[in-house]
Amino acid sequence: MINLRDVFFTLAVVGLGAVSVPTAANAFTIVDRTGFTDTEFRGLLDDGLFDELFVAEGRIGNNSGTGGEREIGINDDVKLGGLPVEQGQLTWGNGNLVDFILEYTGSVVNYTVGGQLLTTNAFSGPVTDIFFRTRATDNSEMTLSNLFFDGVAIDDPLSSKSGINNVNYLQISDITAPFTLTGKSLMSWTGTQPMRSNLAYQIKVGTTPVESVPEPGTVGALLAAGVLSVGLKKKQKVAQ
Repeated sequence: MINLRDVFFTLAVVGLGAVSVPTAANAFTIVDRTGFTDTEFRGLLDDGLFDELFVAEGRIGNNSGTGGEREIGINDDVKLGGLPVEQGQLTWGNGNLVDFILEYTGSVVNYTVGGQLLTTNAFSGPVTDIFFRTRATDNSEMTLSNLFFDGVAIDDPLSSKSGINNVNYLQISDITAPFTLTGKSLMSWTGTQPMRSNLAYQIKVGTTPVESVPEPGTVGALLAAGVLSVGLKKKQKVAQ
């Protein structure tokens, strides 16, 4: 006996591809990016599977709060050079938790780190996805924790350690603007302090193409065809 529910589920899985886990509040979807690399992320950009709109960044710089190296920035799309349109100086400290807030209205980006505000209206348009990236080298660790998207907790902290998964990614999808993202960053190291972007995080905001999902009528036709095909096979076996 054919279980129509099982047939429909199979068709849905085939049509939708990879399955991600939604949060309880259904405000976003967490996409498993375990083992994801910078090369693979660049492949998404090159293949048009993700378009960066802007990047909010924190980097160790020279950790002095003075000129020479920026510690925080709002950057352009990496395919356009990834250069900062706004930047600032910050002293992170070793092992200090630093609060950040990223707000996007659809036309204005506000990025506050350790009480310092950067703002720009250089970016506008819709968003669907955020990629979080952490990087650590030289006996160091970079961690993002206490992440909340529009007040809903992202239960997965993200951390990178030198020599062990020194680059890590986390993706959330099914989001819209405006949004507010909050969290805490922590940079720590032993021995010589890392410099520049050797200890850093990025929050990459952008869009992914809309996947082609079968129209309801198409799903019904596929379902009917599947049922018919199974029925014919059964009749052929009986005839034999």
